[in-house]
Amino acid sequence: MARQADALEGAALPSLGADRRRIAPPGVGYSRFVALMKLLLPAVAVGLVLLIAVWPRLETAMGYLRLKLPKIEIGDARELRMVNARYSGIDKHHRPYVLTADTAQQMPNQSDLVSLEGPKADMTMNSGAWIALTADTGVYLTQPQLLDLFGDVKLFHDRGYDLSTESAHVDLKAGTAEGHEPVEGQGVLGDVTSQGFRLEDHGAVIVFTGKAKLHLLPHHAEAGQ
Repeated sequence: MARQADALEGAALPSLGADRRRIAPPGVGYSRFVALMKLLLPAVAVGLVLLIAVWPRLETAMGYLRLKLPKIEIGDARELRMVNARYSGIDKHHRPYVLTADTAQQMPNQSDLVSLEGPKADMTMNSGAWIALTADTGVYLTQPQLLDLFGDVKLFHDRGYDLSTESAHVDLKAGTAEGHEPVEGQGVLGDVTSQGFRLEDHGAVIVFTGKAKLHLLPHHAEAGQ
């Protein structure tokens, strides 16, 4: 009987050791987590206290910024202007042209129509000669490349021609221009007046329409006689 008791006691010892291992205290990782939380939670609490303390000042500053930032309505955006506008292209004969303006504004509800202030159109011929048209205002239809000029329209040709009228219609793609209001001008031959004009082939040909009058300069008049 004594041997059986000793055997039973010896057999029970491993079971007690296993129970002790199961209830052993947590490892090193858990201890580090607890230590970290002890530092982190107070820091978060201090941060919240500081945020509550400065929040009124932050709210005031944000309200000031909201007052300072401009509000742009859709209607205002449509009226925005482009300063020093520039359009360039080539006509049907691959001759270059450039259209510039002091300001350009897209017309409401028509994306390809632009109103211009201080427009200037420069066209170059195959020979290298150029012609320029300026005006107070203008309207440019971008897709068909049509330009209408209004107010103190000036036409300059590098061969020495200078014409003035009040309106002109320019087809930049075709390289033509025309006007139907009185024209005054001067050139190498003399002074000219007419009821209108027509410019063809980028200025290679200028036709004065309606009643036209040419006053020749003296040396040209003598040559004609």
